[in-house]
Amino acid sequence: RLSDLGNNINSLPSLEKGKSLGLAKKKAVSLFAPDVKSNRITITSDERGLIITLLSDNFFEQGSAELNINETRETLLRLADFFKSAEMKNRRFRIEGHTDNAPVAENSKYLSNWELSSERAINVLHYLADYGVDENQFSVAGYADTRPKFSNDTPESRAYNRRVDIIILDEGHF
Repeated sequence: RLSDLGNNINSLPSLEKGKSLGLAKKKAVSLFAPDVKSNRITITSDERGLIITLLSDNFFEQGSAELNINETRETLLRLADFFKSAEMKNRRFRIEGHTDNAPVAENSKYLSNWELSSERAINVLHYLADYGVDENQFSVAGYADTRPKFSNDTPESRAYNRRVDIIILDEGHF
Protein backbone atom coordinates (compact mmCIF):
# COMPACT_ATOMS: atom_id res chain seq x y z
CA ARG A 1 0.00 0.00 0.00
CA LEU A 2 1.11 3.55 -0.68
CA SER A 3 0.68 4.61 2.93
CA ASP A 4 3.00 1.78 4.00
CA LEU A 5 5.66 3.29 1.77
CA GLY A 6 5.23 6.72 3.30
CA ASN A 7 3.38 8.02 0.27
CA ASN A 8 -0.11 9.29 -0.10
CA ILE A 9 -2.14 10.52 -3.02
CA ASN A 10 -1.00 14.11 -2.46
CA SER A 11 2.67 13.23 -2.82
CA LEU A 12 2.45 11.37 -6.11
CA PRO A 13 4.34 12.86 -9.08
CA SER A 14 1.27 12.95 -11.34
CA LEU A 15 -0.37 15.45 -9.03
CA GLU A 16 2.59 17.79 -9.47
CA LYS A 17 2.55 17.33 -13.25
CA GLY A 18 -1.16 18.04 -13.30
CA LYS A 19 -0.67 21.21 -11.28
CA SER A 20 2.15 22.32 -13.56
CA LEU A 21 0.19 21.81 -16.77
CA GLY A 22 -2.89 23.30 -15.12
CA LEU A 23 -0.95 26.48 -14.36
CA ALA A 24 0.42 26.54 -17.91
CA LYS A 25 -3.09 26.17 -19.31
CA LYS A 26 -4.44 28.93 -17.06
CA LYS A 27 -1.63 31.27 -18.17
CA ALA A 28 -2.11 30.35 -21.85
CA VAL A 29 -5.87 30.89 -21.72
CA SER A 30 -5.35 34.30 -20.14
CA LEU A 31 -2.46 35.38 -22.39
CA PHE A 32 -4.04 34.20 -25.65
CA ALA A 33 -7.64 35.26 -24.92
CA PRO A 34 -7.70 37.77 -27.83
CA ASP A 35 -6.40 35.10 -30.23
CA VAL A 36 -8.89 32.51 -29.04
CA LYS A 37 -11.70 35.05 -29.36
CA SER A 38 -10.65 35.95 -32.91
CA ASN A 39 -10.39 32.21 -33.77
CA ARG A 40 -6.66 32.36 -34.58
CA ILE A 41 -5.73 29.74 -32.01
CA THR A 42 -7.36 27.14 -29.81
CA ILE A 43 -6.12 25.74 -26.51
CA THR A 44 -6.88 22.13 -25.60
CA SER A 45 -5.19 19.23 -23.87
CA ASP A 46 -4.89 15.49 -24.33
CA GLU A 47 -2.65 12.67 -23.12
CA ARG A 48 0.39 14.34 -24.76
CA GLY A 49 0.00 17.60 -22.84
CA LEU A 50 -1.31 21.12 -23.44
CA ILE A 51 -1.94 21.94 -27.10
CA ILE A 52 -1.88 25.44 -28.57
CA THR A 53 -3.25 25.15 -32.10
CA LEU A 54 -2.44 27.79 -34.69
CA LEU A 55 -5.17 27.67 -37.33
CA SER A 56 -3.11 27.71 -40.50
CA ASP A 57 -5.38 29.88 -42.62
CA ASN A 58 -4.58 32.77 -40.25
CA PHE A 59 -0.83 32.17 -40.24
CA PHE A 60 -0.07 30.93 -43.79
CA GLU A 61 -1.37 31.47 -47.30
CA GLN A 62 -2.90 28.32 -48.76
CA GLY A 63 -0.17 26.02 -50.07
CA SER A 64 2.60 28.13 -48.48
CA ALA A 65 4.83 27.68 -45.45
CA GLU A 66 5.79 31.36 -45.22
CA LEU A 67 4.37 32.92 -42.06
CA ASN A 68 1.97 35.81 -42.60
CA ILE A 69 3.93 38.05 -40.22
CA ASN A 70 1.95 41.26 -40.79
CA GLU A 71 -1.31 39.77 -39.54
CA THR A 72 0.04 37.41 -36.86
CA ARG A 73 3.06 39.21 -35.38
CA GLU A 74 1.38 40.02 -32.05
CA THR A 75 0.23 36.43 -31.57
CA LEU A 76 3.66 35.06 -32.42
CA LEU A 77 5.37 37.51 -30.04
CA ARG A 78 2.99 36.43 -27.25
CA LEU A 79 3.86 32.81 -28.03
CA ALA A 80 7.58 33.58 -27.80
CA ASP A 81 7.10 35.36 -24.47
CA PHE A 82 5.02 32.45 -23.18
CA PHE A 83 7.67 29.86 -24.08
CA LYS A 84 10.43 32.02 -22.56
CA SER A 85 8.57 32.44 -19.26
CA ALA A 86 9.86 30.96 -16.01
CA GLU A 87 6.99 28.44 -15.89
CA MET A 88 8.19 26.93 -19.20
CA LYS A 89 11.91 26.86 -18.35
CA ASN A 90 12.35 23.10 -17.86
CA ARG A 91 9.61 21.89 -20.17
CA ARG A 92 9.81 20.24 -23.60
CA PHE A 93 7.69 21.18 -26.62
CA ARG A 94 6.80 19.70 -29.99
CA ILE A 95 5.62 21.68 -33.00
CA GLU A 96 3.48 19.59 -35.34
CA GLY A 97 2.46 20.66 -38.85
CA HIS A 98 -0.78 19.33 -40.35
CA THR A 99 -2.51 19.78 -43.71
CA ASP A 100 -5.83 18.83 -45.23
CA ASN A 101 -6.06 16.09 -47.84
CA ALA A 102 -5.93 18.40 -50.88
CA PRO A 103 -2.79 17.71 -52.92
CA VAL A 104 -0.26 20.50 -53.23
CA ALA A 105 -0.52 22.59 -56.39
CA GLU A 106 1.26 21.23 -59.44
CA ASN A 107 3.55 24.28 -59.57
CA SER A 108 4.29 24.22 -55.82
CA LYS A 109 7.84 24.09 -54.50
CA TYR A 110 6.62 21.35 -52.13
CA LEU A 111 6.58 17.81 -53.47
CA SER A 112 3.70 16.83 -51.16
CA ASN A 113 1.82 17.77 -48.01
CA TRP A 114 4.62 16.09 -46.03
CA GLU A 115 7.10 18.81 -46.99
CA LEU A 116 4.50 21.56 -46.57
CA SER A 117 3.47 20.46 -43.06
CA SER A 118 7.08 19.98 -41.97
CA GLU A 119 8.23 23.35 -43.28
CA ARG A 120 5.33 25.14 -41.59
CA ALA A 121 6.31 23.62 -38.25
CA ILE A 122 9.98 24.48 -38.82
CA ASN A 123 9.15 28.09 -39.78
CA VAL A 124 7.14 28.54 -36.57
CA LEU A 125 10.14 27.25 -34.61
CA HIS A 126 12.55 29.58 -36.45
CA TYR A 127 10.31 32.56 -35.79
CA LEU A 128 10.06 31.76 -32.07
CA ALA A 129 13.83 31.20 -31.90
CA ASP A 130 14.42 34.60 -33.52
CA TYR A 131 12.67 36.08 -30.47
CA GLY A 132 14.75 34.24 -27.91
CA VAL A 133 13.01 30.89 -27.43
CA ASP A 134 15.48 28.05 -26.79
CA GLU A 135 15.32 25.75 -29.84
CA ASN A 136 16.79 22.91 -27.78
CA GLN A 137 13.51 22.57 -25.87
CA PHE A 138 11.63 21.79 -29.10
CA SER A 139 11.16 18.96 -31.53
CA VAL A 140 9.37 19.27 -34.87
CA ALA A 141 7.11 16.88 -36.77
CA GLY A 142 5.20 17.06 -40.05
CA TYR A 143 2.12 14.85 -40.34
CA ALA A 144 0.67 15.98 -43.68
CA ASP A 145 -2.98 14.86 -43.73
CA THR A 146 -2.53 11.72 -41.60
CA ARG A 147 -3.98 13.13 -38.35
CA PRO A 148 -7.09 15.13 -39.24
CA LYS A 149 -9.26 16.62 -36.49
CA PHE A 150 -12.33 16.42 -38.72
CA SER A 151 -13.33 14.71 -41.95
CA ASN A 152 -12.15 16.50 -45.07
CA ASP A 153 -15.66 16.53 -46.53
CA THR A 154 -16.33 20.28 -46.26
CA PRO A 155 -14.23 23.43 -46.74
CA GLU A 156 -14.76 24.30 -43.05
CA SER A 157 -13.50 20.95 -41.77
CA ARG A 158 -10.52 21.07 -44.14
CA ALA A 159 -9.69 24.53 -42.75
CA TYR A 160 -9.57 23.10 -39.20
CA ASN A 161 -7.31 20.29 -40.36
CA ARG A 162 -4.78 22.81 -41.73
CA ARG A 163 -3.03 23.70 -38.49
CA VAL A 164 0.19 23.86 -36.52
CA ASP A 165 -0.01 22.36 -33.02
CA ILE A 166 2.48 23.47 -30.38
CA ILE A 167 2.39 20.92 -27.57
CA ILE A 168 3.69 21.47 -24.06
CA LEU A 169 4.65 17.87 -23.55
CA ASP A 170 3.72 15.85 -20.52
CA GLU A 171 6.86 14.24 -19.08
CA GLY A 172 5.97 10.85 -20.54
CA HIS A 173 5.98 12.17 -24.13
CA PHE A 174 9.54 13.42 -24.63
